[in-house]
Amino acid sequence: MKKPNLLKQFFAREESTQAIALATVQDHRLFSYAMSFAKYHPDMMIVFAADGEIIYVNQEALYQLLHYRPSHAEDFKRILTVPDYKRLKRAFNQTLRGKSVKIDIERLQHQGQQLSLVLTFIPIKNGEDQAEGLYLIIEDMSTYSAMKHQLLLHEKHLNYAQHIAAVGSWEYFIQHDKLYCSDNFYQIFGFSRSENDGIDRAFQFIHPDDHEKTYDAFNNARKGINLNSEFRIYHGETHDLRYVQAAAEVTWKDNKPFKMVGVVKDQTAFKLLEQALNDTLANYHYIFNHLDAGIWMRDSIRGTMLFASKGLEGILGIPLAKLYEDAEVWINMIHPAHREEVLAYTDYLAIGKSYQVIYRIFTGENQTKWLLEQIVPRLDEKGEVNQIFGLVTDITKEVEREKKLNYLVYYDELTGLPNQLSLHDKVDTLCSAGEPFALLYISINRFHVLNNALGSQIGDELLRVVTQHFAKLLDDTSYLARLDHQHFILVMKKYVSKQHIYALANRLLKIFDTALTIKDYQLHLSASIGIVFYPEEGRKRNILLENAYSALCYAKQQGRNRFHIYAFTEDITSYKQYVLDRDMRQAMLNEEFELYFQPLVEPQKGNIYGAEALIRWHHKEWGLVSPGEFIPLAEENHMIHIITDWVIKKACAFLRKWKQDGHVLRTINIKISPIRLMKRGFVPFLQEQLQLNEIPAHYLQLEITERTILKNSASVMTVLKELQELGVKIAIGDFGTGYSSLESLRTFQPTTLHIYEAFIRQIRHDHPIENGLISTTIYLAKMLGIQVVAKGVESYDQYIFLKQHECHYLQGSIYSKAVPAKAFEKMLAKGFLEPPKAIVHHKPAVERRKYFRFHFPAYVKGSMTIIEMNQQKLAIGHTPIVIENISLGGMKIRSTLKLPINQTMKFQFNFVLMNQSFTIEGTFRWTLEEKYQIYSYGVAFNLTQENEGKLAPIINRMTALHNQHEKIEGTPFIYEDIEAYFKK
Repeated sequence: MKKPNLLKQFFAREESTQAIALATVQDHRLFSYAMSFAKYHPDMMIVFAADGEIIYVNQEALYQLLHYRPSHAEDFKRILTVPDYKRLKRAFNQTLRGKSVKIDIERLQHQGQQLSLVLTFIPIKNGEDQAEGLYLIIEDMSTYSAMKHQLLLHEKHLNYAQHIAAVGSWEYFIQHDKLYCSDNFYQIFGFSRSENDGIDRAFQFIHPDDHEKTYDAFNNARKGINLNSEFRIYHGETHDLRYVQAAAEVTWKDNKPFKMVGVVKDQTAFKLLEQALNDTLANYHYIFNHLDAGIWMRDSIRGTMLFASKGLEGILGIPLAKLYEDAEVWINMIHPAHREEVLAYTDYLAIGKSYQVIYRIFTGENQTKWLLEQIVPRLDEKGEVNQIFGLVTDITKEVEREKKLNYLVYYDELTGLPNQLSLHDKVDTLCSAGEPFALLYISINRFHVLNNALGSQIGDELLRVVTQHFAKLLDDTSYLARLDHQHFILVMKKYVSKQHIYALANRLLKIFDTALTIKDYQLHLSASIGIVFYPEEGRKRNILLENAYSALCYAKQQGRNRFHIYAFTEDITSYKQYVLDRDMRQAMLNEEFELYFQPLVEPQKGNIYGAEALIRWHHKEWGLVSPGEFIPLAEENHMIHIITDWVIKKACAFLRKWKQDGHVLRTINIKISPIRLMKRGFVPFLQEQLQLNEIPAHYLQLEITERTILKNSASVMTVLKELQELGVKIAIGDFGTGYSSLESLRTFQPTTLHIYEAFIRQIRHDHPIENGLISTTIYLAKMLGIQVVAKGVESYDQYIFLKQHECHYLQGSIYSKAVPAKAFEKMLAKGFLEPPKAIVHHKPAVERRKYFRFHFPAYVKGSMTIIEMNQQKLAIGHTPIVIENISLGGMKIRSTLKLPINQTMKFQFNFVLMNQSFTIEGTFRWTLEEKYQIYSYGVAFNLTQENEGKLAPIINRMTALHNQHEKIEGTPFIYEDIEAYFKK
């Protein structure tokens, strides 16, 4: 029969005390003691039977802690982790074997709270020393653990802060000789923590030379005097010498010094820096004292001298001691003529500005010297001057050479003319004065070629001779300067009119009409001149010079011995160039440029070989602008690089698109400006575009003009060889215009030759020489394995001639003008082109014009200007035209200008008929390109009643005279070829 568990009976809740059989009163008393122990224990109490059943528990206390009421030991599985439950079970079993056990459970996560508990297991034994159950006492240590964790965290932060600040804290109990230190204290001294640390432990590391004074200071602290001491130590681990500062406050107890609370700071880095600074300062003093210049420092403006280098003794001729004794001694040595200027430095220094001044002094040795002094202030945090520094140099010898130096600085040694610096000062002065003047930018063309060929002696003598010729044409109001090698600048302050300046330019150019004799050399040279006027073309020197140079470049483009004015108001051509130059960069951003394509055709079968990519500018005012008008401007304003790269990018992108659309790819020819060809990085850029668009290199052909190759043969050849190695085809453009055409074929070996368009225009049955040159060129190219392209083919006669001579490819309006990309795509799809059949124009049987139109017997001279554009009034000069016919409704004119049919552009026309002058306004209705760079325009008049009354009888009278074959007087007819007329 199982023995009853007396422990369960003892703590039974249902049974009363009387129900429990107690042997004696003593037993009853013991029962009360046990119940009181379990019930009133301050911690949570659980009584377990040996089988794990809970037979008594402080229910409320346990529930407040766990929010859970367990009834058996296994119920703790629900709130404990597996490891903690195993520990609890192990402790439970050990207690039943008669051993008290205590375990900690850290960070028990239960219902959103973190608990830290201490569990004490106590066995409950019977008289036979057997455990029938056990007490479990649960202590809630959560608050204590949190405080402990926070304390450790603070201690960690303190140690970290001390480590950063190189500071250690310590406490020393005087009577007990006990030293308590922070971690960083031990790191500073270099020894380990020990329980029995006394003050002697730290003193064993102090430098022997500092030991006595430090010990004395510490003994004074033992007597109650606060400690503040600096000393050196040898680090206990590294044995490095360190500098330490210690400080402590003494606390008292029972009227006796009881404890020191202090800190130590590692001052090593600061001391080493201080030592290095002292060494550096000593070095500076050494340098300063051995300089010829004098260096000084004052504590304030005109204050006490803090430092004066020995160099001042030699400069001032007085001992340095006088400078330290009397702050004014130096100032009293200044020449009276300069004293006010020198003392003005006080105003500059007071506002924090540096000051530099040149002045004379009377030295202590009765000498006069020129000094250059530079003074620099130092400001404090409030912006007030607290120190000033100075550097003074003896420049007496330099001042004595001033006249010679001034001449070399401001004048050209070769020609004796003012140089660039003098020129800049002169033009700046004239601009400030505000009075009108003219500036002529003169260039001796190809001077560098002559200088390289004949040597600098001939070149220098030529410049002197040219200068003499220039001087003969100038008067006292002229200013001539040499800008650089072959460039001169002439400034005319007072001139009668602009025509006077133009006449002077012509006289300057006439110097080069005849050969100049230089040391037995007959030199045939030319010059070019660019002209600007102040203030019309600029109000600042740099703008005037830039504009004059632009005009010079344009003059060079027009041919030898030419001048050109910058003024865009001079005529329509100048105005148009000004607008195009102004709008070019923005046009690139606004995507106003478009790529056109003109096909290259094999004449025998009409197959399309490729096309030339031609850029067009859709200008909002001037319409479609050809590259011949804006590319020269782009070369001057450095936009050519951007434009050339844009053409290459677009051409490669179109090749990729045509490839994706299934078209057969054809070679695309692109003209390359010599400026872009010479810029670094061109070959890598081209290679990148080909790779990006996945286009084989042989579909791209770059056309380089022969003149470019000859001008830059060495550098150009390097770039072209790299392009050929890449696989890009190279064509020589304008072949026949250079000086060594055959040499370029031999050394360069191009893929293709493009015959100069001017030669193609000369193909006629009565031009045997031109025809022979072209046929010979084609034959020669074939012998060398080079393909030939004839550009500018316009007439059927030209087409037949080139086809008969088996020219490889033709390009020109005979097949197609340059067309947009979409139109060229249709040509690609078709694959071939044929020359169009001749179109016969029949004159209408009935005249449909409102007014009778009189056809002049010869062209009549006239001029035109633009007076309004986009409702904005303009005031620009006139451009020459010729008039073909006229009526009261309008007239037909011809011009070398390519102008848009823009109704917002209003013109004014001037001409003379039978001694009557006419000024009539009108607009363009249509345009037609008649021949190379000559255009016809149909003009619609806007006649006033006065002009209509004058013009009608003139037209009638001229018609009658013409019908009667009589001469028409008082009219400026042109009887020469109009192309020759416009060229003049």
